[in-house]
Amino acid sequence: MGNIDKDVSTAATVDREWRGLYSLSGILVLLIAVLSFVVVWGARTLYSSGYPSDATSYLQLISQHQGLAATTWSLWIVMDFLSIAPAIAMYLVLRKHNRILALLGSAFSLFFAVYDFGVTELNSLTLVSLSNGFANAAPQALRASLVAAATYGYYSLPLQTVLSFAIGPIGYLMWCVPMLKSFFGRWIAISGFIVNIIGVAAAAAPVVPSSFILGLCQFICVRAIALWSIFVGVQLYRYGRRLSAYTDGAGSLR
Repeated sequence: MGNIDKDVSTAATVDREWRGLYSLSGILVLLIAVLSFVVVWGARTLYSSGYPSDATSYLQLISQHQGLAATTWSLWIVMDFLSIAPAIAMYLVLRKHNRILALLGSAFSLFFAVYDFGVTELNSLTLVSLSNGFANAAPQALRASLVAAATYGYYSLPLQTVLSFAIGPIGYLMWCVPMLKSFFGRWIAISGFIVNIIGVAAAAAPVVPSSFILGLCQFICVRAIALWSIFVGVQLYRYGRRLSAYTDGAGSLR
C-alpha cells in the first residue's frame, strides 16, 4: 500500500474534493469489467456459427436471436456511459505525473464512449430492429426492401468495429506512461501496455478476417483488458478511500 500512501500524502490538499469521484470511478471500472465478460459471451454465442457473409444472412441470424443481440449491444452502451466518470478521474489522478498524456488518454477514452454509443452500437441496434421486420415480413418485396435498408449498416459495421476496438486501447496506452510513476504501480502499467497493444492489433481483425494472429488478438483483448481493468479499479477505489481517511484524520494516514 506504500505507493498509495505516498500519492495520498502529496495530493491530499489538491485531490481531497475529488475523493468521492475516485472511489465511485473505481467501482464503475469494476462493474465495466464484469459487464465486459457478459458482452463477450453474448457476442461469441451470437456469432458461434461464424460472421454472416451478406446482409440477408445477417438479418436472418439476428432475427433468430433478437433478444441476445439487443441485450449485448445495449450493454455496450451502458458500459460507454459508465466509463465517463472513470475517464475524468483518471485524468485527475494522472495529471501530476504527465498532464499531456493523461489528458490525451482521457480524451480518447471519452471519444471512444461517444463514438461507440453514437455510431457502432446504434447501428447494431438498428440492424436488430430491421431483423425484427425481416422476420415478420411475408411479401418477398418487403423483405428485399429491408435487406436494402440493412446493407449499408452491415457493410459499415466491420469498419465501425475497427474504430471502436482501437480508440479505447490507444487512450489506455497513453495512461500507462504516467501510471508508471503513480500509485497504480509499475506492474499494472506494464501489463496495461501489453494488453492494450493486443487491443490495438485486434482492431484490424474485422477487416482481415483471414488472419489467425489478429483473430487471436480479438479473442483475447476484451477479456485481457477487462482483467487489467479490475486491478485498475481496485487501486483507484483504494486511493479514494485512503484519501478520505487521510483528510478525515486531519492529515494522518490511518
